[in-house]
Amino acid sequence: MSKEVYTKQEIKQLLEKGTPILFLDVRDEAKFQTGSVESKFADTRNVPYVHMLAQGAKLLDEETERAVKERQIITVCTTGNKAQKAAALLREHGYEAKALLGGLTAWKDDEDEAK
Repeated sequence: MSKEVYTKQEIKQLLEKGTPILFLDVRDEAKFQTGSVESKFADTRNVPYVHMLAQGAKLLDEETERAVKERQIITVCTTGNKAQKAAALLREHGYEAKALLGGLTAWKDDEDEAK
């Protein structure tokens, strides 16, 4: 079984190698508006987990569907729990998806260390 999460260090290595990545922030829109993962090497989109559950077979809107082609999906939430559930749901529907271990809390801790 392949690993279902990436650590922040693994993601940074993927970005440095030029791996095409799409971050899917699965928090609600209000939380997404307060900030998310930012990288000049990857796009970040907001697709709330509750919307994914409500969509049934069609988890992603058409624009996001086009964006995920040929990209590694990395789901993101505050602590990583909801992101892991969202990644599992995406994998059940045939997507290549993994979650950010520790969520934005872990990602932002790394930014704080760099300052």
